Formats: sequence, C-alpha cells, structure tokens
Amino acid sequence: MKKTVMMLVLVAVLLCSTMFSFATSDPAVTIVSPSQTISGTNLLVSVKMTAPKTIKVSVYEEKEKVGDTLVSIDPTTVSDENFSSKTLFSVSVITPETFQGSGSLQFYNKQINDVSPGLYRVKVEVLDSNNAVTATSTQRTVVMPKDSEAASGSEIFESQQTGAFQWVQNLIKSIFKN
Repeated sequence: MKKTVMMLVLVAVLLCSTMFSFATSDPAVTIVSPSQTISGTNLLVSVKMTAPKTIKVSVYEEKEKVGDTLVSIDPTTVSDENFSSKTLFSVSVITPETFQGSGSLQFYNKQINDVSPGLYRVKVEVLDSNNAVTATSTQRTVVMPKDSEAASGSEIFESQQTGAFQWVQNLIKSIFKN
C-alpha cells in the first residue's frame, strides 16, 4: 500500500513539475507585428492584449558562431535552412521592457531603428503579480536589406507603357510634377 501511494505521489510530482516548466502562450496576448518578412532597417514590435496583463518584451537577433565570432544569419538563406539542427546565439537588441496593460484592449508598440539584415526573434512573457513567467510567446522574423531602387519608387515611371497605362502614367507625372 505504501509503495502504491509513493508511486502515485512520484508520478504526480513528475507530471506537475513538467507542466510548470513548459510555459504555453496566453490567448489574451498576441504578437501582431512582426508577422512576416520585413524589408528595411526598422523593426516594429506590436503586441495586443485583450485582458489586463503585465508583459515583458524582448527582441533578439539570432546569430551563428563562425570561428570565434558571432555573425548575422544571411536573410536570403533563412527559408532554405533548418535551424533545429543549428546552434543559434541570441543577442539582445533592446533592453527587455515591462508593460502593464490595464484595460480590456491594450497595445504595446516599439519601433527599433537601424537593424541590420538577419533573423530576429521577439519574445513576450506574461508575468503574474510576483513577476513569475506564466506564459511565453515567440515570433521569428526575417529582415531583408532594403532595395534602394524599389525604395525610391522610380521603377514605376521607367518602364514604357502604351494605351491607358501611358495616359495614367502621364497624369500622375503631371500631378506630382515628377
């Protein structure tokens, strides 16, 4: 009888300890941005909270070690590579920020300027009143270099058009005096 009780207690302890070590995501906290590949040098982090919560937001650049130095991951090869077999090193981009939402709909927004092309990870932790982590959400995004010609928008006016497209192009040029 004692062995059975001890075995049940041991199983209960094992199950409870593994449940608390895996923090799941909170349905009331959602990472809105970034949600896809970004082109440019600015990274907008936006988190939506649909209940009063306290969150801690961290942004990391994922790097890999080549020799003795950490190098940014080439953004053009991110879709081809499998990162589960690689050892990635997370380098903090910002100091982790804590935000306390008080209403039924709150947003946390942070714009990070001058980011270099590479792989980034946004981590949002939901904290309880004792600052213990109760849930964690992560989102990876790729920052691609900004194409200078596409950024200027000049490629629209460089191609030769005929018919209605030529008329619209001339109208736009005359309006904006370009």
